[in-house]
Amino acid sequence: MDLDVPMIAVKLLTGLVIGASIGLTGIGGGVLVLPTLTLLFGLPPTVAVGTANLYSFLCKLSATYFHYKQKTIAFGTSGYFLMGAIPANLAVSIGLTWYAASLQEDEAAWQAFQANLHRFIALIVIVSALLILWNLVSKPGSRAPEPRTEGTDQKSKKYKQTAAAVMMGAVIGALIASTSVGGGILIVPMLIIIFGLSAVETVGSSVFIALILTLLSSLVYAGSSQLDLSTAIIMAAGSFVGVPLGVRYSKKLSDRLLQLVITGIVCVAGALMLWA
Repeated sequence: MDLDVPMIAVKLLTGLVIGASIGLTGIGGGVLVLPTLTLLFGLPPTVAVGTANLYSFLCKLSATYFHYKQKTIAFGTSGYFLMGAIPANLAVSIGLTWYAASLQEDEAAWQAFQANLHRFIALIVIVSALLILWNLVSKPGSRAPEPRTEGTDQKSKKYKQTAAAVMMGAVIGALIASTSVGGGILIVPMLIIIFGLSAVETVGSSVFIALILTLLSSLVYAGSSQLDLSTAIIMAAGSFVGVPLGVRYSKKLSDRLLQLVITGIVCVAGALMLWA
């Protein structure tokens, strides 16, 4: 069995860079890996989605561990998102892998479907960047104090936040299952805008949520052989160096600067998706 050493080196370096992005901002799993797998490594769209989910899960293992140690995960808030995300993730993963199997005789139809889906996701990525930028401009401080509300108003706000988190979780769970995109890109702005978490808490929570969702979808895709195991493992190995580096610097940056970094990465990701 021939070993393509240059390609292995490229995959390791790619994993390191994307892993650093995940550790620093919570963004980079699907939204950067998917274009890389399709454009740079030439994987078919369905295999790229499964591989991106597996890679994201593997590299988020270490990211979640480091964020847990630094106490930057809001487990309560994450639980609200997962209430909606887990059922949607499983339903879409199972449905799409079944659909992929049914299209084995018509690859052109599946490729066309993926192309349209990529364009749709690219628009969502760009909207996410605008949401983060709007939040950054409208709230100059990292976490502007909100006026205290009491009694019924406080409970009503909590119910609205929970309902919004569950609904957005369902959307994000479905997107991760179908495209591997949605972990940091959509969870990050929702956590900032809906719950007003600090940037560091937002990053840690988004990594944890995406860890659970990519694990579930990876298991489903693996069951239907819709992933490239070696590519995912090699890239994840590179991320084991990049993720701790990114996490370490995430605590040294101010909330405002970190949100600017997040916005820049989202904009680049949107352009990559449109190009793909």
